[in-house]
Order: sequence, then structure tokens, then C-alpha cells
Amino acid sequence: MSLILDRGRVWTLTLDRPERANALSAHLVESLLALLAEAEHARPTAVVLRGNPRHFAAGFDVAGLHDESDASLAVRFLRIGQLLERLATAPYLTVAVVEGSAVGAGADLVAACDHRLASPRATFRFPGARFGVVLGTARLAALSRSVGLAGGAPLTAEQTGGLVTGTPEDLPGLLRDWSTTEPCARPALLAAGRPPVDHDAALAALARSVARPGLRDRIAAYAGVASLPTAPRPLPEGENR
Repeated sequence: MSLILDRGRVWTLTLDRPERANALSAHLVESLLALLAEAEHARPTAVVLRGNPRHFAAGFDVAGLHDESDASLAVRFLRIGQLLERLATAPYLTVAVVEGSAVGAGADLVAACDHRLASPRATFRFPGARFGVVLGTARLAALSRSVGLAGGAPLTAEQTGGLVTGTPEDLPGLLRDWSTTEPCARPALLAAGRPPVDHDAALAALARSVARPGLRDRIAAYAGVASLPTAPRPLPEGENR
């Protein structure tokens, strides 16, 4: 199991891959997409994303990189881009609760939520630019006053500008206040509180960045994975396999 779901008036989605620091595998991303699609129909009062005290999410999972190709990696990043868009445009309140580290795509998950609650020991890191992937950058620029977010260095909650909106202790009161808000007023309040991001343009920028040849090698170099074999290439149509 990589995800624990607590359904109620508020849905709590807890990332549960401690052996991989809650890194975003293809399976975990698809599970999150499926649950958020389900939530669009069920319409809980809010959806809360959590990790564990050490890790919120370690970002893109590079386990099995030897078996990946540029194409398969590009699809995985695009699915993460769609996950961020689904969170950022959800018809319900979204809250991320961060107690440990949030890295790369895991930190982008946090940024896509309406409320971003972090403990004093939480850290954030956005290293995507170091291997040429443009993921979540437009949203970060709209949310944060910090110029160091794209540098890849770990940042505390206080160093992220306007990214963090409160602490985990604020969650009960936040959910209580939202539950007393008239349902007819919620869509306008959600829209007013969300940064003006062109989601189609953001997804297009991501697609262009992952379409550049050498994606697997760039990720391998960043992750310190050496001696990757040549990625398998599809055979011409009609050729025996």
C-alpha cells in the first residue's frame, strides 16, 4: 500500500511509502489521480494531503531508472503535471500538511493546495531546474516572494516567502471555519484565493521541457546513477520482437 485514505466529510490522503521517503512512483501518482477524480463526484468538504513526520514526499521516484526511457519518463512527468492541475482546480478545499521534507514534485504537490501548513522542522526543495524539467514553476512564482525556490537548496518554511500559509496546528480551526461557510459561496472563495495560473500554458511548458532528448541521462546525472545502459528503443512497425 502506498496511500492511506480516510473518508469522511473531510478526506485525508496519507502518503505511505516510508521505504522510499514517499517518493512519487507511477503507481502512487495514478492512485492520487483516481482518488481526486472520485472526490470531484463525492464532493467532500476538503481533501487533506499528509506524509509522515520525516517526509511529506521526496519527489519523483527514480527507482528503476535503468528500465525507463526518455518517453516513459516524460509520460510520468506529464501525469504529475495533470495531478498538480487537478489539485489546483479542485471543486473542494485542498490542504497540505508538511511535517518533514518536501522535495521536487512532492513540494509542487504542496504548492498546488489551497492551504499549505508546515511545521518549523519542515523543509522544501525545488531541484527540477537542475535537470531541465519545468514543473510547477508558474504556480511557485505566483505564490512565493522568495527568489531562491528554484535553486534546489533546502529551505525552511520561513524562507519560502508566501508558500506556507500556517502550521499543522491550524488545521482543525481551518476545517471548522470552512465547514461553516455556505456551500454556495465556496466556489467563489476558492477562485479568489487561488493564484492566476494558466494551466494549459504550464502543462505545455512542462511538455516542452521533458520532450528535450536526454531526459533519462539528465535525471541519472542529478540522482548520481551511473552507467545506465542504452534505453530500449521501439522496433520499426512490423519488425519481429
